[in-house]
Amino acid sequence: MDYYRILEVDPQASQEVIEKAYRALSLKYHPDKNMSRNKEAAAQRWMEIRNAYEVLSDNTKRATYDKSRRQEMWDVFLGEGLIGLAKKYLR
Repeated sequence: MDYYRILEVDPQASQEVIEKAYRALSLKYHPDKNMSRNKEAAAQRWMEIRNAYEVLSDNTKRATYDKSRRQEMWDVFLGEGLIGLAKKYLR
């Protein structure tokens, strides 16, 4: 799961940008605020947003996540090449 993609921010984003993205998306998908027909899907999306923010808002957790994300990218690149990497991260 790509937390940066979930929050719709760049991996180089500042804490301020991450917080603003979190607040906007959290309001949009919060189960109590979302009265659409697909309330269950919105609740699932809200949980993903919350989990992503929990990791990216904490500098220690973010550093650990970034390290594992880089390693995963290398593993995909070494195993599947550039096309495999593009398929996984540029969807």
